[in-house]
Amino acid sequence: MDIVWQLRQQSAHTDAPESKLARFILENLHVSAQATMEELATQAGVSPEVLRRFAASAGCRDLDDFLHQVRKAGQHQEEVFIDVIRQRQPSLTQQENRVAVAILNDTAFAASATIEQLAGRAEVSAATITRFARSVGCEDIRDLRMRLARASSVPSARTTQAIPQLEAIQQALAQQWSQAENATWERAASALQKARSVLLIGAAGQTTPLVAEVHQRLSTAGLSLAWIQDDNLLRMTLSRLQPDDLLLILAPDAVSSSVLSAVHHAHIQKSAVIAICPTGQDLANQADIWLPLPDARHARSYGILCALDRLETSLASF
Repeated sequence: MDIVWQLRQQSAHTDAPESKLARFILENLHVSAQATMEELATQAGVSPEVLRRFAASAGCRDLDDFLHQVRKAGQHQEEVFIDVIRQRQPSLTQQENRVAVAILNDTAFAASATIEQLAGRAEVSAATITRFARSVGCEDIRDLRMRLARASSVPSARTTQAIPQLEAIQQALAQQWSQAENATWERAASALQKARSVLLIGAAGQTTPLVAEVHQRLSTAGLSLAWIQDDNLLRMTLSRLQPDDLLLILAPDAVSSSVLSAVHHAHIQKSAVIAICPTGQDLANQADIWLPLPDARHARSYGILCALDRLETSLASF
């Protein structure tokens, strides 16, 4: 039985007392899920008899069955709130995303923490916590804490049947996402769009299929892109490099001497260098624009696709 569907259907009948009850439950599902029959009738402003009639019309065996269905719907709503945070991460600012990561990593702590404690855990200001709360649909920090407390107390399939490998990848991608603001990706997309030609170099071996995916999708996005895989060809191409050309380096693992030499040559020719690599590589500091990959090696293949998605999204805005 889908009690939420039943409530929505009934709420369309504006004049009926049952409609008033249905609208109250839908608008206050998290409160209704904790109420007794008498409390629910009083809070909705209807008689217990209206509540009984509605339960029967919804196909429930009795009032106990109806309240059970409402409680299940309320629990599902709080599980969905955690999903809302995950889904909105791409649209959050870098600082707000730090808050999201802190909450997702320890929901129970976030539910009981003061605004200062949560800000300290996320390494952001208290004002950022308030902005984050509004970004995910909460009225204020108190509402955020209340919804997190309910979410952390719900025994969901996500927590009881968590797959460690997937959780680790998710955390690695969340870290990657928070390491560069949207403005950085937009700046990279703008540089790629304006370049006379783009030279793609770096990764090889097991990541070659992913580089091919990067080459194909960025070429489809309209870039004049050449994927250079041979060192001799790379040296020849670098000799003709111009200031309006761009060097795009994909380096999920150790960087070869030929790649470092290419960066040096690009700097001499005043050609822009964009590096997609983990934060620990020297290349991240040598590039004009650095785009992050996960620090966790096992998640870097997923990180390449994540980076590609963000670049495509930014390119589409030009």
